[in-house]
Amino acid sequence: MNVINALDLEPIKVKLMHKESGEGWSLERANAIETEYRRFLFLMKQFPNEQTAPLVDVDTFWHYHILDTMKYAVDCDAVFGYFLHHFPYIGLRGEDDLEAHERLGNRMQELYEETFGESYLRGAMHQDVAYSAAPGATAYSAAPGVAANTAYSAAPGVSAKTAYSAAPGVAANTAYSAAPGVAAKTAYSAAPGVSAKTAYSAAPGVAANTAYSAAPGVSAKTAYSAAPGVTAYSAAPGKVAEGLQTAADAGAVIEQARIASFYSDRPRLTPSA
Repeated sequence: MNVINALDLEPIKVKLMHKESGEGWSLERANAIETEYRRFLFLMKQFPNEQTAPLVDVDTFWHYHILDTMKYAVDCDAVFGYFLHHFPYIGLRGEDDLEAHERLGNRMQELYEETFGESYLRGAMHQDVAYSAAPGATAYSAAPGVAANTAYSAAPGVSAKTAYSAAPGVAANTAYSAAPGVAAKTAYSAAPGVSAKTAYSAAPGVAANTAYSAAPGVSAKTAYSAAPGVTAYSAAPGKVAEGLQTAADAGAVIEQARIASFYSDRPRLTPSA
């Protein structure tokens, strides 16, 4: 389940929430169905030979994930090791097909309730939202001494005064120093004195006022000095980074990265979403 929980589904929610090109879902609804969609993927992973049919909203979330063909292919490979195909015609080919669709839905309910110990039909109404700290407070995204698989230091859309991506003394597998779409005044990618396996100094798509790629005095295994999609400089002003001979070389690399990012930079939730 860790791999499934680590999937970045935020861009899918942005698309679903868009009124013109999506479904116009609220953030609360998108978050609730995201939880159920992750559970659906887990069931598909656990029971690859079962024929099942998800609830309508979960199926819709699946459709929008598939629309991002490049991302969906990568995510499927990470979770399943193969491309999880979707056949959208069950129930549309006559009376026998309708009965088959109902049978598959009932089987999905059985597997869900046996696996998660909760009512299947309550899934679409799941509205649980967790915040790691009150707005404006120092934020730790996990309990003391415990690491979160993916850690955000503050509530979505809220900036913490000082943000640490994990509990004191503990590293998160993937660490963001602030909530998605929000910059912390001072951002550290991991807890004090601890390095994150992969460290970003700010929330995805956002630059921190002061950015450190890891906790003070600690190196991250992989360190980025700014959030994904934000320009980062790896050398002091007026210096050329190692591996580049001239400023022209650096400019060419930047331009290539800009072109490549056009189809890789995905939208993010904003505080107003």
